[in-house]
Parts: sequence; structure tokens; C-alpha cells
Amino acid sequence: MLVKILIDDEFKNLIPPLTDEEYKGLEDSIVKEGCRDALILWGNTLIDGHNRYEICTKHNIPFKTVEHNFDSRQAVIEWIILNQFGRRNLPAHERARLALRLKPIIADKARENKQEAANKMNASIGNNVSAEICGNVPPIETRQELAKVAGVSHDTIAKVETIEHKAPEPVVMASRKGDISVNSAYEVTKLEPQEQKEIAHRIEHIAEEPKETSTPKAIVQEVLKRPHVANNSGNNEWYTPAEFIEAAVDVMGCIDLDPASNPIANKVVKADKYYTAEDNGLDKTWSGNVWLNPPYASDLIGKFADKLVSERENYTQAIVLVNNATETEWFNKIVSIASAVCFPKSRVKFYMPDGKTGAPLQGQAVLYIGEKPKEFTDVFCKLGWCCNVIH
Repeated sequence: MLVKILIDDEFKNLIPPLTDEEYKGLEDSIVKEGCRDALILWGNTLIDGHNRYEICTKHNIPFKTVEHNFDSRQAVIEWIILNQFGRRNLPAHERARLALRLKPIIADKARENKQEAANKMNASIGNNVSAEICGNVPPIETRQELAKVAGVSHDTIAKVETIEHKAPEPVVMASRKGDISVNSAYEVTKLEPQEQKEIAHRIEHIAEEPKETSTPKAIVQEVLKRPHVANNSGNNEWYTPAEFIEAAVDVMGCIDLDPASNPIANKVVKADKYYTAEDNGLDKTWSGNVWLNPPYASDLIGKFADKLVSERENYTQAIVLVNNATETEWFNKIVSIASAVCFPKSRVKFYMPDGKTGAPLQGQAVLYIGEKPKEFTDVFCKLGWCCNVIH
């Protein structure tokens, strides 16, 4: 008897995908030995055996079906999830994710359990029966119950719930597959948006990564461990490498002012005048040729962008090195007065007061403000790709 089988996307998505190796092994087995296990239906809807159905359909292999009866769609969902726990060695993230789908069911049971206890307590008082006996209905704590069902800790349940809602999709998928740990994926959710974006991009383009970071785990660990400019932590002691300063001097002729510097940084910049954090360059008038590698703390970089715009009539030229956060308001303010821009070929390796170097989590942009955009692009094209800014 031919059965018209329906595929419900919600039911199908409850079933963690097989790895390529697992799928190939199943396909080889079915092609060789046939489909030995029956597909399970609820009505005409497939609830178990999606991979077998796909393989059998592809190779025109006959299969059997068995129908299970359930009182509700929610009961089907619960059965599918519990069935997955019983048959596969799933990564911790997948176990917790599936368990979280049971959260409404467990919560309902907790409420029913609490109401049952209250009813028994009321009955015991009315019938003068021992409350200790009649009220002995143990409470249900939802998260702990989910952890018990999934076979993971309640802390893992909480972290996976956060990952599913806050982590970038490539990080979520890597954690589901077990390519990165739940703890690492959870730490990613604490990073700034641009940092998460950089991690997601690198995972999506993992073939372009060097050998030492050619896995999602290695990428995440490298980002979480290294010092960098883009974490907006308030640590602004990151200095520009000499090649960018030399290029800036080639374009402008000299650097008259660095309004966000200190004695160590100025050993490379060699500006005629510089302002330290204590001097507060935001309160000073800017003039001549300006080099600016502004503080990366989120509460400061916007102020320096505003200052660049407001001081434009007072200085001759400016070259500004910032993160290429093109979506931000401060970046667009700088672009609004720029005549050319360079996007370096790789992340700039800044250096710190102790002499160590560190690369930020995203790429940078060098923006030129002035009347020599051609000279700028001719010089900076050696460091990256350049273009004029058209307003």
C-alpha cells in the first residue's frame, strides 16, 4: 500500500543532522542491505526516519512504515526529543538544545505539580489529615529537570540557552556540532559585536585561515586569549607600527600634531607636538598636519571623530587609523570629511608599552582628510587597497 508521507519542518529540525561520515555509512548500509527499520508516522507525517526516507527515495528502495498515536503535537515533539537522547551520542550543546525544547512541557508539569501540592494541602487542612503526608509532592525545578533529561549540568543548559539567542550563527552551529565547547561559545557571547562578527567571518571562511587556526576551536581560542585593540576595554596604550607613520609622512610631508599620544608612541610618530591623555587633546585646537590613532574605548573614539569634524578648518591635513567599523556613526562622521581611504591587506600589528605586538579582532582603515588624495593612494596602495571617497 502506497503511503503519502508528509514532512514537517519543525519535527525534522528537532533531529540533529548526521555527520557526513555517519550519513555515508547509513546510505551504504541501506543500499547494500535494504531499509530494515520501519519509518514511524503520526498520521501521514514522518516523525522518525528522515535520513532513511531520503536515502530510500533517492535510490528507489522500498521501506515499511509504522504509525504511532499521540494526543497532541506537543506529545510528538516530546517523543522525538526523548527518542534522540536514547539512540545517539550527541554533543553537549545538542543535548541541551533539545532539552530546552521541552522547557514549556516541564514548566507546565511544574505548575501542575505545585497545584497538586496546594490542593492536597488544602484537603488535609479541611479533613484534619496530616499535612506532612498529604502535602508530600516534591517540587519540580525546570532547569534542573531539563539537565536531568539531557544528561548535562544545569549550568550547561543555561549557557546553551544564551548561546542560541546571542551567539553568531556560525558559532552556534560549531557548538552544536561539538567543534567548539559550550564554554568557549558562551565566552563569545560576552564579546563586543565587532569581535563576534570577526569570529563568525573567520569560521565562514575557514579555508583561508593559516594552519594553526584552521578549525573553529582554534579561531575562537586565539581570539579569546590574545590582547587586542577592539575589545573597548579602556586600555588605549596601543601604538602604530613605523611603516604606517612613514607612509603618512610621505603623503603629508611631516606630522605637526598627534592629539592622542604619549612619549613612547611619539618616538615612532615624531610629531612636533603631541597631547597625552592628561593633556586631553579634545580640549585643544588642532593645526597643521595631524596624525591620529585615536583611543579605541567606545566612550572616546566617537569624541575624537567629532573633534576631527569640528576642527576641520583649523588643520591642513589629517590621516586617521581606526578599525574598519563602517557601520558605526563615528566612522561615517570621519568618512564625511575624508577624500581617500586605504584598507590594509591584513590586520595591523600594533605594539604595546612592553614591546609586544597584538593584532585587533577586525581589519583597519586609514582615512585621509585633505587636498592630496592621489598622493595618499599612490603611497598607501603598498599597504592595502585604496580608493577616493566621493561625497
